[in-house]
Formats: sequence, C-alpha cells, structure tokens
Amino acid sequence: MITITTPDGRRAWAFIAIVGGCIVFTAFAAVGVYLSRTVPDHVFFLALAAHVQVLVGTTGLAALLVKRTIRAGRDGIEISDDAAAGAQVAAGAAQAVADDLASADSTRARDAEVKSEATGRL
Repeated sequence: MITITTPDGRRAWAFIAIVGGCIVFTAFAAVGVYLSRTVPDHVFFLALAAHVQVLVGTTGLAALLVKRTIRAGRDGIEISDDAAAGAQVAAGAAQAVADDLASADSTRARDAEVKSEATGRL
C-alpha cells in the first residue's frame, strides 16, 4: 500500500489524484459539449474550457514528474531538477496500485471459490 507519510508516497498519491481529475473533467467537458451541441456559442466556450483543463492537467503532471530541490546556503542558491527520479516514483506508484488491485481481485476470487465449495457441501 502506498503511504502518504513519505514524500514519495505523497507524490504518488498526487499523481493518482491528478490523473483521476483529468479523467473526470474530460468526461464533464464531453457531456457538456454533447448536451449543448445545438448552441454553437456554448459549444465553442465549453471546448475552449476543455482545452484549458487539458493544459492545466498536463502542466500538473509535468510538474509532478520533476523532482526539484532548492538549497540555499552561504555560497548562493542551488536548484536541481531530477526528472528521472520523479518518473520512477510515478511508475512505482502505478505499479503499486496495479499490484493492490490484482491482489484484491485474487482475494475475491479465492473467497468466491471457498464459498462455492462450502455451499456445495451443504
């Protein structure tokens, strides 16, 4: 399970939240454009808002995938961007979620099998 108490865990949950938000807002935009398809002005502005949402979501994902550290000292300020580390965290988060879902599915299948065996004996 991904924990929110570590910096990498918070980054992983933020990744999942941003992707989920992008999916939900894309669905809202699609439904809104479909429902107002007879009014061209409404369709134009809803489609424009959908493009802005895509831009915000993409920017959020890009910012999340860069692991930035800023250090200030007597010598000055040091800023480092490590894009590979952020991408590794996101990939690890996606793999952990997939593993959790797979283990939950196998547990449900096992429980159903035990239940069917128990009912067969009665």
